[in-house]
Amino acid sequence: MSGGAMSAANSVPPQPLPQEVPMEATSGKSAPKKRGRGRPPKAKQAKQEKITDTMKVEKKPKRKIDRFKGTPESELLLRTLPDHLSPNLDIVIIGINPGLMAAYVGHHYPGPGNHLWKCLYMSRLIDRPMTAMDDFKLINNGIGFTNVVERTTPGSKDLSRKEMMEGAKILVGKLQKYQPRIAAFNGKSIYDAFSSVFFGKKLKKDFMFGQQPDLVPGTTTRIFVMPSSSARCAQFPRAQDKVQFYLRLKRLRNELKGIQEDRDIEETDYSFDLIKAIEDAKRTKVKQEKNFDTDTCGGAHVHVDTPAAPGAAPGVAAAGEAPQPNWDLGVFPPMDFVDHIPDITSQ
Repeated sequence: MSGGAMSAANSVPPQPLPQEVPMEATSGKSAPKKRGRGRPPKAKQAKQEKITDTMKVEKKPKRKIDRFKGTPESELLLRTLPDHLSPNLDIVIIGINPGLMAAYVGHHYPGPGNHLWKCLYMSRLIDRPMTAMDDFKLINNGIGFTNVVERTTPGSKDLSRKEMMEGAKILVGKLQKYQPRIAAFNGKSIYDAFSSVFFGKKLKKDFMFGQQPDLVPGTTTRIFVMPSSSARCAQFPRAQDKVQFYLRLKRLRNELKGIQEDRDIEETDYSFDLIKAIEDAKRTKVKQEKNFDTDTCGGAHVHVDTPAAPGAAPGVAAAGEAPQPNWDLGVFPPMDFVDHIPDITSQ
């Protein structure tokens, strides 16, 4: 090739190669996306609205119960509760201080949840059911009432330790004056303050309710501590849990007065052994068979047909023959206790 021809060839610019046009572009359709492996992504859901978001709930105002029929609490706090005391009572029940309800009605232990009146009757310290409105009548039963602190408060927690200790000193003055046989503290916390002042000791964790070894200073009065009669007493929440202490209180009173108690019913520990019961029942059954009485069977009367002996009066059995009970009259011997017991020894 000549030099002119080569220069002409070099002067021609190179043409670009034709690019491949994808089929999707020519067809006007978008290519399907390549699906990846795994679960398909969850579609985004719109946040569900709560009903309370759209509806405004108006809170009802709390219903205020008028316990004292319009009497303001400030007025009740100024009231006090009278003592019911007289010389030589059997028992003086000692509370901590008047509550609002007691100050309102003017009587001891009027709360509907207080167990004192129920326990007094269940233990027969009183001979008929009574209420707080009858508190002054218990003088006739030898029972009086007083409190450690005179001031009325909404709760016993509103009392200071100083008030409790000063009240304990006033209480001893009352007991020395009236000389009851027993001072019954209605609650452990009341006696704790009393013990701290006069005996110089606080109650231990293993403190036991009931009669205490000490006497009220300057008297022959026994000290007896009961669980609080309030329904809020966690250790003894029900009246039937507390009545045992009222029974002990009654026993102590009778002992001091020389009253003979009825011993027909005594407290016992009861345990039941089924295997032993089966053996005893079998032995009893053998004895019953040996000593079977034809005239009676378990307390039910049995008519006996007695075959008459030749030449003997009617109703007289023949020699060597035992009279036979007649079961045709609808009277049958009762089933023995042992027949009712399932055999569990082989199981």
